[in-house]
Amino acid sequence: MKKITYMFLGLMLLLAVAACSNGSGGAESDGGNAGNEESGGSETSDTVETGEVDTSVEATGDEDVVLEFWIHQTGEDETNAYIELIDGFNKEHEDIHVNAEVIIDDGASAYSDSINAALVAGNLPDVMAIDGPYLSSFADAGVIQPIDDYVDQETVDQYVDSIIQQGTYQDQLYSLGAMEASVMLYYNKDILEEEGIEPAHSLDEAWSWDELLENSKKMTTEDRYGLNLFMNYGVGEWLTFMGAPLVWSNGGDLISEDGKEVDGYLNSPETLEALNYVKELFAEGVVTESPGEMQFEEGKAALALGGPWIAVSAEEAGINWGMMPYPYKDEKVSPSGSMAYAITTNTENPEEATELMKWMTNEEATIKISEATGMPPAQESAFESMDKFNELPWSVMKEQVIETAHARPSTPAYPVLTDAFAQSFHAAALGEDVESVVEQQVSRVERELKRFNK
Repeated sequence: MKKITYMFLGLMLLLAVAACSNGSGGAESDGGNAGNEESGGSETSDTVETGEVDTSVEATGDEDVVLEFWIHQTGEDETNAYIELIDGFNKEHEDIHVNAEVIIDDGASAYSDSINAALVAGNLPDVMAIDGPYLSSFADAGVIQPIDDYVDQETVDQYVDSIIQQGTYQDQLYSLGAMEASVMLYYNKDILEEEGIEPAHSLDEAWSWDELLENSKKMTTEDRYGLNLFMNYGVGEWLTFMGAPLVWSNGGDLISEDGKEVDGYLNSPETLEALNYVKELFAEGVVTESPGEMQFEEGKAALALGGPWIAVSAEEAGINWGMMPYPYKDEKVSPSGSMAYAITTNTENPEEATELMKWMTNEEATIKISEATGMPPAQESAFESMDKFNELPWSVMKEQVIETAHARPSTPAYPVLTDAFAQSFHAAALGEDVESVVEQQVSRVERELKRFNK
């Protein structure tokens, strides 16, 4: 009976995730992952067909353990990198064989729909990719299981702190990831030089909120905005991913540390001040609520607060671009979180499944995935092995991931919480009464929390 209960709880939570994503038009995880997995970024490369994938190493039939593994489909280069890693694992482990299946991830509900169907049928794989910020929902519903018994501290220490923060729920580790994400302040070098504005080249030189506003105003003209916040990504996860650090930098939080209280956090003076700062940016006319898809790349915005995929599209567009750290108020904080791997409660081989997770997220794997996607690696040593992250502009991304990355809140009510913040951010952009909107959203999240606070 417990397993059936978990199954339906999982189904409910995933439907909620899908509803939040579909209803708001936003994307999952980082809201735009490298132009590949989260639909907010640049166009995807050719994709492989959803379904079982052919690996070069076939099972002999003598293996003690066969693992079913779901990876998310994004683009051909990334998927091929996963397949190469799986081949390597199968060659290295004579007693374990991995069968991989690619599940479509279109940035909307397709991936969640696949998990929903597997939950109903009771045939989840041993290991699957999950969207990092929703981990607590999966864990609370009993869909995934902790891995602390199979991962030693030496292994944990190899990952950047934010990966472990994202993968932890109620002091237990559930997931490991190969890639991180971040949001940087991209800038058009030619425009800044023309206006005599000096960019920041490191965390020590990061712009403050006031500097961001004033410099954006200086660079706003009749045919150009000073700043792009990519509001065209929709009212969804992107606004939380990109916008929550404004709250954290101001000393606020979206929810209590234990994930059980939202009153006094989502509506705190610090949160309201951060949202009113967003309101001011729009009121001053330095940013628009409906930018063109390539506004920054076309030179119609001097600055852009975007993810790693913007570096790819800016390079392809041929503009003279640079990268600055995320702006701050009091504390320097930056966004983090992306897809990660977790073991389902269906598996009968959790130790072997964890070995697969560690293989898919080790230094070699994180370098391979970073090269395929443009996303920052999840292991600190990988940064040192990749020359591009040790010089500008990519060194800015490295600094943020290692020093200022902050995971989104850990709470089973996250699907509702993130939508509440996104709705509040959007209301601020539209010039609405921030406090009134936030109070309505607090009541909504509190109702959701009652389901879990028993």
